[in-house]
Amino acid sequence: MAEFTGTRYITAGIQNEIPVELQIMMWDMIDEMRNLKQKLDYLQIFELKSVYENGSMMQEITHKQEQPWRKKKITIESNAPISTKIFVIDDIAHCTMLLCHEY
Repeated sequence: MAEFTGTRYITAGIQNEIPVELQIMMWDMIDEMRNLKQKLDYLQIFELKSVYENGSMMQEITHKQEQPWRKKKITIESNAPISTKIFVIDDIAHCTMLLCHEY
């Protein structure tokens, strides 16, 4: 199982398209799983989409993995919600955050 303790990198796509606050939030969601001693798959998947909730546009972030299966969804306020899929891959030495089409 993955540890997600290696040096962290982001691709140009992440840097250009994903606000730093969302990047930090996704890294924090992975760290939360580590801190709770949950087993992490080498591939973490984040699905971002805009949702309309309580009269406001919101950013929904769904964090999931396949082995072992886990899924967590959060919704936060956002002036400019994004819809995309992001992968975070742990190859032991490095952890890389990339847009799904950059894979």
